[in-house]
Amino acid sequence: KLTTWPDSKVMIADKNGLVTGGAGSVGTILTRRILERDPNVVRILDKSEPGLAALKKALDDDRCRFLSGNVRDKDRLRRAVKDIDIVVHTAAMKHVDVCEYNPFEAVQTNVIGLQNLIEASITAGVSRFIFTSSDKAVHPANTMGTTKLLGEKLVTAANKYSGGHDIHLA
Repeated sequence: KLTTWPDSKVMIADKNGLVTGGAGSVGTILTRRILERDPNVVRILDKSEPGLAALKKALDDDRCRFLSGNVRDKDRLRRAVKDIDIVVHTAAMKHVDVCEYNPFEAVQTNVIGLQNLIEASITAGVSRFIFTSSDKAVHPANTMGTTKLLGEKLVTAANKYSGGHDIHLA
């Protein structure tokens, strides 16, 4: 939970953040928690235009920037992470039954989308990257859990992949 970070106030205050999947249920909660910690700006990226519009109305905060985009789009991610200090990645396909019926789409979003975001974050010099996984990643028995487990492995490997760049991944 974001509230359990021991240095969350220090880590976020006066920083620029990006929340992917920010109009979703998890992204919305985390965005609100981040705003409580005095960031300079929070960019909220989501592919749902109605979700972004509703969140903009609900938050009514000048520090928020509402970005329409998809984690599958590398160019959009490169622009979204420019001058960002902290990335919180919540964008994902999360419904087990939908992922089972659409495994190619689940891989594109949960694996390739995450890889796109990791690469854009490393290139942009993001200092912190937080990935939200799932209990389904432990001994996965379905497509969604398998994609989230692979996501965990990508995030873990990103520290080595980043070379000399010091990115803190959680």
